[in-house]
Amino acid sequence: MQSDRSRLRELEIRVANPQHWSAGEHQINVENLRQLRFQIEDQLKKLRQQT
Repeated sequence: MQSDRSRLRELEIRVANPQHWSAGEHQINVENLRQLRFQIEDQLKKLRQQT
């Protein structure tokens, strides 16, 4: 399984290059990136609260 960091980088590249994807695929990539960023931020908040 890919790490969050590598998945984040992959999605950032995909979103930055929409010409390589259909409109539907691009929208899915944008949404997946949004969700992953939210998950990572949530994890960071939880870690900060533990300390």
